[in-house]
Amino acid sequence: MAEVLSKKERIALNFKFLYRTFLVGIQVFPPHLITVVSRSDAQLKAARIAGAHALPERGESLNDALLQGAQDAVARGATAILSLSSDLPYLEAADLRAMLEAPADVAIATDEAGLGTNALLLRPALAIPYRYGAGSLAAHRAAAEAAGLRVAVVERPGLARDVDIPADLDLLRIERPEFF
Repeated sequence: MAEVLSKKERIALNFKFLYRTFLVGIQVFPPHLITVVSRSDAQLKAARIAGAHALPERGESLNDALLQGAQDAVARGATAILSLSSDLPYLEAADLRAMLEAPADVAIATDEAGLGTNALLLRPALAIPYRYGAGSLAAHRAAAEAAGLRVAVVERPGLARDVDIPADLDLLRIERPEFF
């Protein structure tokens, strides 16, 4: 998004995304069960103030950050992990409940293109490695099937509609101007 937003605008938008995702999350989970992994001191401080567990990101990739958060949650007693992208401005609590209600060990929320992963539920926690990146839906499905786990793909607009390209941002400006 650097081609259409300044650094300051990207930081502000990411903060709003995180804040909204957190507000939706606490409709389903108590705040102390939510873990935020970030390089942003401001985001980590906000997470702590809100009652979430905040971890300074140590890894080099999204997959590293997700593994870091999941390992920390498991060390605190988690038996299942729901990882969630924060760039989901249409997310609703019902979307999170749909993930939790999926009749599978691994529930994968796909993006609009049906290729990527915007949320991933692992039961048990750490059941498969994180494989975010190009073609992550197929990669997560293959890892789960190789491990003999039941897989469900969850298709919901609130989980599918992420903000990855300038066209997504243009649509968001029209449909959800409160983000700007």
